[in-house]
Amino acid sequence: MYYPLESWITPLTTIRRERLLPVAGEVLVGYGEKVGPADVVARCQVRGHMRVVDVSRALRVDRKRATKYVHKSPGETIQADEVLAGHGGLLGSLRSNVRSPVEGQIVEIRDGLVVIEAAPATLELSAHLKGQISNVMPKRGVVISAVGTLIQGLWGTGGEAEGVLKLLVDNPQSPLRASSIDVSCHGTVIVAGHILDEKALEQAIEAKVRGAIAGSVSAGLCPFLQSLPFPVLITNGFGSMAMSEPVFSLLHASMGREAMISTYEPGRWGGRRPEVIIPLRVEDEVPSQDTGPRPLKIGDRVRILREPHLGALGSVTALPRLPYTVESGARLSVAEVEFQDGDTAMVPLANVELIR
Repeated sequence: MYYPLESWITPLTTIRRERLLPVAGEVLVGYGEKVGPADVVARCQVRGHMRVVDVSRALRVDRKRATKYVHKSPGETIQADEVLAGHGGLLGSLRSNVRSPVEGQIVEIRDGLVVIEAAPATLELSAHLKGQISNVMPKRGVVISAVGTLIQGLWGTGGEAEGVLKLLVDNPQSPLRASSIDVSCHGTVIVAGHILDEKALEQAIEAKVRGAIAGSVSAGLCPFLQSLPFPVLITNGFGSMAMSEPVFSLLHASMGREAMISTYEPGRWGGRRPEVIIPLRVEDEVPSQDTGPRPLKIGDRVRILREPHLGALGSVTALPRLPYTVESGARLSVAEVEFQDGDTAMVPLANVELIR
């Protein structure tokens, strides 16, 4: 009996997501209230970050003598762009001064370095999901419930965003092209089969898209993707593989609807999966999402996590009891998987992910 990793690719389910503050604060909504993605559900005060200003280097003076040029003392407050240090005397105004990069408080002055703690900031936590408050955790946050489509991907970067889904391709094999991105993409979440070059992404920046979803991306583009001002979610993997047909069909059926993307990368010990949520209006009650793990069984829909079938979807047709000798020569527990094109392969269980 094997309990595999799990992902959700389903057209209709009940989705519950926590929205939690990093520190204790104030919850602004109550149980049963309906919220939209941009609604603020909680807020808190967070401590400012530390900034280190190298006065010695900026003024080109010896570190042991730099302290006498600092105009502030530990414990004093300072405004952004206020003069922090500089040469005195008649020639002082003719020489460069060092100004504070932030508003805050002087924490320490030592060896020509000034440590400034930025002023506390107010953090407002938005709902990021259109739904209903199903639980309130005083001073910490809420749980929001919604009914809709849920697609969990393999990789993502860029945080969170909301926008109307806009397909820029007519099949899951087609790449994202710069020529297909125009002013009509402004404020939307664009969808394509795969991403192969920076030119299309640069055009997406100009068009001010809110996010992008693709089946795959060239691995060499990952550093560039992480610098984009919008999130990118990858559903299948790296390379030039097409988006899987079930995922493309769900996105195509939801074209024109508002979608919420969360693209936090899973940590080493788990964590939040990159996902797309598309809330729907449903009159009948939908069964709750079953989050409990279950063993792999014949007939299950699975996704392959390693080459040579990375990102491929298929169905389990057999679960041999005895270990099977794979190409590397190792004898491993495997599942026989039939792919969408009719081919079959023996796949190590560790490389199989259950699709629910």
